[in-house]
Parts: sequence; C-alpha cells; structure tokens
Amino acid sequence: MGGISKYFGDVYALFLSERTKSLFEKVIFITAAVAYIVHFTLIFMVNKGILLPSTVGIDRNPNLLSAINTPFSIILIYEIYLLIFYLPSSITSYLGHQYEVIALIFIRKLFDDLSALAGDDRIMNGLGDLKALSVSFLGLITLLMLIFLFYHIKRKTGTQKEDMKQCTKKEKAFIVSKKIMAFGLTVFFILMFIHSISSLKDVDLSVNSMVYGINYTSKVFFINFFSILIITEVLLLLFTFNLTDRFSKIIRNAGFIISTILLKMSFMTDGIHTIIIINIAVAFGVAMLAIHQLYMRKLN
Repeated sequence: MGGISKYFGDVYALFLSERTKSLFEKVIFITAAVAYIVHFTLIFMVNKGILLPSTVGIDRNPNLLSAINTPFSIILIYEIYLLIFYLPSSITSYLGHQYEVIALIFIRKLFDDLSALAGDDRIMNGLGDLKALSVSFLGLITLLMLIFLFYHIKRKTGTQKEDMKQCTKKEKAFIVSKKIMAFGLTVFFILMFIHSISSLKDVDLSVNSMVYGINYTSKVFFINFFSILIITEVLLLLFTFNLTDRFSKIIRNAGFIISTILLKMSFMTDGIHTIIIINIAVAFGVAMLAIHQLYMRKLN
C-alpha cells in the first residue's frame, strides 16, 4: 500500500503540484500572448492591404477586436486547470473557479458581440441589438459582483482553510478521495482537450474557420466537462455523508451541485436566457455558502 501511495503521490505531483501550476501558468501566458499577436498582426495586414483576405481566410475589413477571442480561449484552459487544482484543498475555491470560468466565457462572448457591432454600421444602428448589448453588460456586472460576494463570504468566514488541516482518519480519507477525483478530472480534461483539438482537423486552414471551429468545439467541450463536474460533486456529497452529519455542510454541497447543473444548462440556451441562468446559478451558490456560514456561526 505504501508503494502505491508513493506512486500515486508522484503522479499527482506531476500534474497538480505548485511547481506544475507555476510552469503551466507561464506556458499559458506565452501561448496566449503569441497567439494574440499573430491573430492581431494578420488582421492588421489584411486591413492595410498587405495580405489579401482570402490568403489567410479573414473577412474583408475585419475589426481588430476579434483578435481578443484567441487569448481568452487559451486563458480558459488555465482557469479549468485551477478549478481542478483547488478541488483537494477547498470545495469553495473549486466552485469559485467554476464561476471564474463562466465569467471568462461570458467576457469572450461579449468581445465577439462588440467586434460585430464595431464592424457593422447597420447593426450598430439597430436599437434591438444595442438593448441586447446593454443587457449583456448588466449581466456581466451582476455576475462579477456575485463572484466578488462569493469570495468575500468565503474569506470573511475563513472557509479557504477548510479541509487543509486534517486530524481524524475520516477527514484524511476525504482529502485523499478529493485528490483521486482531482486526478481523474485531470485525465478527463486532457482526453477531452485532445479530442476537441482532433475534431478541428476537418476545419479549413483559415483564421475565420479556425475561430468558428474553436468556439463550437469549446461549447461542446464545456457541456461535457460540466457533466463530469456534476458527477464529481455528487461523489463529493456522498463522501460528505460519511465524513460528517452536519446538515449545513450537506446542504451546502447539495446546493453547489444545483449551481453546477444550472451552469451546464446555460450552455444550452442563447441570449438573455443564458445571462439569466448564469446569474441565478452563481446567486444560488452564494446563497448556499452564506446560509452554511450562518448555520456554522449561530448553531455551533
């Protein structure tokens, strides 16, 4: 058993150690910066007539804002990694990074909308589209405030240290189980990422086709990935039953599952419905965390 534990610890550290996290962060930063510069340069050269639009597969007179989509897609990969990384140490941090992933997806979509508006005078003059953009801005502001409130409650009550200092055998077993689930999520993440990349092989080698392909495959990826997160959180809830009989903690974790289910549902809708579902999901998570802390402070 000792040899197996050591082997698992070595493999786990290979993917989810602080050193790996720091290295991955640098790789993501460099990749996102290079991808943005390349995309931006190609659009600039097309706009200046240095390259023909058909040469690189870019629309005529593209807006430079459209290049922002590329680094945001890459940064999302790192946020997903952080989500998995923090699972063993703190369930609330894990959920918080889910919300950050959703916020980045929201912002990426907003940049797409802004790029379309800035590059199309007809759309820019449409009152309906401007109203939709205003709703998106309000939705984003609400979402960011909710995420801030989530972290404020977490920090104020010291929940960032939960599960970090373990004493009993059950608590230590719970930490080990979360590490196993985090490692499993890492494997699923890598396999799903490889599958998503391989699905782009049939896409034309043009900037527009690649961007469209990435956006479509990322949507499918997140629907599937959030399905796996739901399964993971149900397992965490079952382990919580074995760890504690505290009603507040069980309800909190059950509430987090509902929040994740709602986040998954947001990928299956469009427009204002997506904005509403995302904000309801995060607001529900905030409420569950706040209620849990009320129980802990007032009834313990």
